[in-house]
Amino acid sequence: HHLSVKVLMVMGHEGCGAIKAAQLPSADIDKEPACLGNLLTNLKKGLSESELKAIRDSKAHDREAVTTNVKRQVENLTKDEGIMEQVK
Repeated sequence: HHLSVKVLMVMGHEGCGAIKAAQLPSADIDKEPACLGNLLTNLKKGLSESELKAIRDSKAHDREAVTTNVKRQVENLTKDEGIMEQVK
């Protein structure tokens, strides 16, 4: 609310360690410190595991996971009333 910017951009990148970690089994994520585990669990919720399992090519899989995360983050931003009040 204080940035005074005209554009808000959400970006992702291939090879993102956070996205890779979010795809680990929940039991492995639960072994992480609570603050990291919570972030990874929230990221995991936004990824479509069934769709990602169907992608065999590792680069395509990674790209789709990152793209899906960016889309989810944009959706989350559109739910923020403070941000949406600034969009005209």
